[in-house]
Amino acid sequence: MLKSFIVLTLAIVASALVNQDQDNFLQVDNGPNKLFVGYFETWSEKWKQDPKDTSLARLPSYVNVVNLAFMLPDNHYSGNLDLHSAGIDLPYDGNEAKKAIAILKSRNPDTKVLISVGGATYTGWDKFNEGGVAQLVKDLGLDGVDIDYEPASCNCVQHDGDVSCPTDAQYIDVIQRMRKALPRPYILSIAGWSDGAYGQGDFQDDQPQDEFTGLAVNMLRKTGSALDWIHIMSYDAGNELDPKRTLLAYKSLFSGKVTIGIEIPPEAWGGHKYTMNQVYDLCDFAADNGGAGLMLWSLQQRPKGAVTDNNPDAQLVAQGACWRMGLSNCDDPLNV
Repeated sequence: MLKSFIVLTLAIVASALVNQDQDNFLQVDNGPNKLFVGYFETWSEKWKQDPKDTSLARLPSYVNVVNLAFMLPDNHYSGNLDLHSAGIDLPYDGNEAKKAIAILKSRNPDTKVLISVGGATYTGWDKFNEGGVAQLVKDLGLDGVDIDYEPASCNCVQHDGDVSCPTDAQYIDVIQRMRKALPRPYILSIAGWSDGAYGQGDFQDDQPQDEFTGLAVNMLRKTGSALDWIHIMSYDAGNELDPKRTLLAYKSLFSGKVTIGIEIPPEAWGGHKYTMNQVYDLCDFAADNGGAGLMLWSLQQRPKGAVTDNNPDAQLVAQGACWRMGLSNCDDPLNV
């Protein structure tokens, strides 16, 4: 009887320790509760002799997630901070970039800095080098990776109230490989296509409908648990797109943090123009409907014409979102 009692007690203790370890593993630093995500165009950065004077190092604290755009999916990075082999077009070398990032994070300890991989012009996902991405993250002292998966063509098809895409297997593979290469507590996010969560469930008939409708659906169902954040590219899709519906659609498939994306006008495609009233409205909607905040494309983008509330620049959007979301130091300039 005593032996059985001891064995049972040891089993209970062991189970508790395992659960405690699992809990500790899950308690990762997932960033601020309210996110204001800024994509930083590395090709628009200005050279400075001292890293502390770079735009990157001087970003304000309310830009609490900085996505450095963009790294090649099919990069040849193997270390030594050679950014050219990574596809990153900064005007200074990797050592200076590492110093600038360290200065930014020392000034703003809550800010997370990620490398964004892909984008509209970097499409070599068939030769995805997750090892090079992981190595650069570690070499630069970054917090994780943002996957901006934008295939040149997609041809998603809807059937029986659901959707499938020829790119599903590749998208799933990229996310799984990236998470394996950079386990938590490294952050893994995606830039979610505007209508990428449509074509399913209550969002089957939401507009617009195109060959990319449902791009992220099966990836999120299969391996969404590998992700921490989604930043919706709720722009470049015309006036039919309702950014509020995009948030609800992605939230129907994903329980992590989701932000609504804003693009400085004019958008590259579609013709929609975000105004400051819309920015404030989307901040409120996100707060009331399980969203984590806003994403901005991009910190350096400039509008055409005079800057007004109906034609805002990045500074106006960033400071307005800062104020509306209750973040700190909203009077600080972007310095880009």
